[in-house]
Amino acid sequence: MTLANKLTLARLVLAVFTFACLWAQRPAWYAVGLALYVTATLTDWIDGYVARSTGQTSPFGALADPIADKVLVLGALIAFLRVPELEIPSWAVFLIVLRELVIGGLRALAGVSGQVLSANRGGKWTMGVQSASIISILALLVWRHHASWPIPGWALGAAGPLIALCAAVSVASGVHYIYGARGLIQHSWNAPKRRNRE
Repeated sequence: MTLANKLTLARLVLAVFTFACLWAQRPAWYAVGLALYVTATLTDWIDGYVARSTGQTSPFGALADPIADKVLVLGALIAFLRVPELEIPSWAVFLIVLRELVIGGLRALAGVSGQVLSANRGGKWTMGVQSASIISILALLVWRHHASWPIPGWALGAAGPLIALCAAVSVASGVHYIYGARGLIQHSWNAPKRRNRE
């Protein structure tokens, strides 16, 4: 197994522990969750750099990397829904989950066709916006519970708009991804032609 793939698997493990920390809804665990999320985000950058610089890109990495990313992001968003003061819009989380299901379906369809659909630039931008928003919200939660001075009233109120922005970016990149894969989709609509028996 390549170093890049090991880092991807490590990020998946970090994603699970991050979700557990946030799900606990305890002030001390928010700080741990923030540290784990930042670490996982760094591994995302590092494994991509390692894979490109060493030429160790692999089909497993192309599939496992986005899965690890989405476990990390979706786990945090689902945990945020349990924090009333954040007022995270459930419709925005639904749209983000829907986008990931559709893109996952396209990757499965590509696999059946003998192709591999890697993350495109729009997907990387989406991941960047999502991670920046989630880290900001986690930082606000840590500030609220651990800082010696009170958090401004408007600060936690920014969580909802940040996740709504994530949803908008996710949908836009999803539409672009689907448009780029339109040939694959159209080809899959038709049953394979049977050869005439001689």
